[in-house]
Amino acid sequence: MKQKIVILFALMLLITCRPTMAQTSFQDLPVEFRKNGYPQLVEECKDVLKAAYMAQNKLGTFYDIPNWEGYPVELWEYFTGEDIKKHVKKRGLVYLLMPTPEKLATWIATTCWEVKHSVDTCYVNCIRDFIKWQSAAQFAVAGVVYEDMYTKGFYEPYVFKDGVTVYVADSTMMPADKHCTDEQLEYYLHLTNNELKPNTGRYARICSTNRDHYYAAGGTVDVGNNEDNRKHKWLEVVRQLYQQAWNSDRNELMIAWAKSSPYMKE
Repeated sequence: MKQKIVILFALMLLITCRPTMAQTSFQDLPVEFRKNGYPQLVEECKDVLKAAYMAQNKLGTFYDIPNWEGYPVELWEYFTGEDIKKHVKKRGLVYLLMPTPEKLATWIATTCWEVKHSVDTCYVNCIRDFIKWQSAAQFAVAGVVYEDMYTKGFYEPYVFKDGVTVYVADSTMMPADKHCTDEQLEYYLHLTNNELKPNTGRYARICSTNRDHYYAAGGTVDVGNNEDNRKHKWLEVVRQLYQQAWNSDRNELMIAWAKSSPYMKE
């Protein structure tokens, strides 16, 4: 009997300690890159973060945002350029969790190494430039993101939660003239999933990772699809993966995007 217990314990220990798939850390990167390429990439990431147009007037750092407890989430007030239809600068409020230049550079480098086993500038620059264009590394935890995506100078409000665009169920809390009131701005900062329409947006910050990318990279949680079943569960998955990345050399959302991106092909 004692022998059986010992064997069972040994088997359990073996299963518990079984190696998992190797994950890239900063120390896995080539020595030459760490010595010369990485410092240069950090400087380039400073330029990426300079494009963070919502980081204008910091109102405080909060460690108690629901579901983001313990993370240094910053509340920012910002103003757009003069809107071509309203002829005023529109005010926005948004909670952001942005990486430092060092953290962003590390995520970019480990993504390149894990996906391409290379830190060649063609791959590094691809991810760096895409993030600068897509989000300037502004991960919107909650709040409004104004963008003149379709008409230059016409700033339209997009409500974000957990790094993803969401749609407010109460139509009275969305401005018909695309100019949010102070009451609406405050409302967006505290939205719960119960106050949202069933579908969310497709893309997650900071580099437009979508559900297809997530599944293709091995994601197993049912987050719906990119079409007419865009479940709220995507918000939870994005939040968890970004929080995981915050204390890691790796960003799974970036890795998933890079594995599927045509820009990263040979």
